[in-house]
Amino acid sequence: MTDFDNDGWLDLIIVGEWMPITILRNNQGTFENVSKKMKMENTVGWWFSIKEGDFDKDGDIDFIVGNLGLNYKYKATEDETFDIYLNDFDKNETNDIVLSYFNEGEKFPVRGRQCSSQQIPTINKKFKNYKSFSEATLVDIYTEKDLKNSIHYQIKSFASVYLENKEGKFVTHKLPNLAQISNINQIIVKDFDDDSNLDLIIAGNLYSSEVETPRNDASIGLFLKGDGKGNFNPIKGLKSGLFLTGDVKDLATIKIQGDTFIIAAKNDDYLQFIKVNK
Repeated sequence: MTDFDNDGWLDLIIVGEWMPITILRNNQGTFENVSKKMKMENTVGWWFSIKEGDFDKDGDIDFIVGNLGLNYKYKATEDETFDIYLNDFDKNETNDIVLSYFNEGEKFPVRGRQCSSQQIPTINKKFKNYKSFSEATLVDIYTEKDLKNSIHYQIKSFASVYLENKEGKFVTHKLPNLAQISNINQIIVKDFDDDSNLDLIIAGNLYSSEVETPRNDASIGLFLKGDGKGNFNPIKGLKSGLFLTGDVKDLATIKIQGDTFIIAAKNDDYLQFIKVNK
């Protein structure tokens, strides 16, 4: 909940997997979906986190939104999207999920012949060997008619972003490359170095994936120093002292006997405490 338009009424901004950044404006007790007006309709992503702050010191609320990152097996651009289709492709009264990617202008299935045929056995009959399947496009395998009649979502970028609140609209800026090496599960917004500018600490990773997809595990956490103008300078761990390995799912700060600590909660691991020195 946030008052992004400074009208005194708390609004909602909702993020999640396979959905755009969705903005619901509170019109004195009634919520209106203003995502399209705010130019958010093309922001479908795998969003894991969102935090607010006035990062450019212009008096309104901006946002940092954590996505899958740009260092994963799955890629997406404006011209070559990453897609999902949901339909009963083999007509057995159970919906099937099909993921696709682009290669040289053509769409192909993400999963190979063996995995795909386990879900839809008729694929083995249609494509007798691995060579014929490897040369088939998405349309060849699932037909244009069935794909057209499917529930369909497209991702155009997996980048984590800074949303600048500018004159009632949001302008999207990619976070620095070091912030894109893994997904961002949690964000702390705080002026850590007492320079009156908001900084960020981000952490994440995604260890749960199917066998053929490597896990997202490149992040060791990152300190992003804000300059008060909406820019963030990544400070490497050797200099910042921040080292948050593992499948980090949540972050928080806590005061203990006057000292500030960062607490990291990790999947299947102990809590980690990092003391903040100034």
